[in-house]
Amino acid sequence: MGKGGKRSVPRYPEDEDKGGGCCGCLCWCCCFLFLIVAALAGTAAYFFFVYKPKAPSYSVNNMSVSRFDFSSSDLTLYVKLTASVRAENPNEMIGIKYGEGSHTVVSYRGTPLCSGKLPAFYQGYKNVTVMDISMEGRHGFGSSLQQALEESEKLGDIPLDIFVSVPIELRLGTVDLREVRVNVHCALVLDSVSPKKKPNIKTATYQANVEF
Repeated sequence: MGKGGKRSVPRYPEDEDKGGGCCGCLCWCCCFLFLIVAALAGTAAYFFFVYKPKAPSYSVNNMSVSRFDFSSSDLTLYVKLTASVRAENPNEMIGIKYGEGSHTVVSYRGTPLCSGKLPAFYQGYKNVTVMDISMEGRHGFGSSLQQALEESEKLGDIPLDIFVSVPIELRLGTVDLREVRVNVHCALVLDSVSPKKKPNIKTATYQANVEF
């Protein structure tokens, strides 16, 4: 007991070590996260080293038009065409499973003309598959759309955009990986869309992206 009758308060050593315990816990958490990241990086490196994945490629070989008519009675454009699409899987150890729920749309300067879908199928290793995709549609039109199409037909330059969206799964042996959606945009220029002649593809450019 000190002077004046005041009692001193004892100090406990364990109170002074609280900061060290927090630092230790944080250190263990950082080490654990580092191990997870290292494991994921190692798995990815193993996957790329062993399977050597390559992106599939798609192209439109030809187009055929069976109907492209303006109906003045109901002011509707009726379209029916078929696109021959070539899909190539260049991988030697990875198969591609094309699922249900695909969608294709053909448009002219932002105006949808017709739509369809891809068949569901499995594409094996080093495989090339050619699909004939039938698409139909009808769209109300005004004089501006009709005049633009007629002018493009006269010039022999009809720009068409084909949009394809399809769910796929990569197959490694017997294991299917998580499903993703592949979107392909094909910008074509045809010399004609008349059902009376076979259209020729003058130019074609392709863009693709994947939704995880």
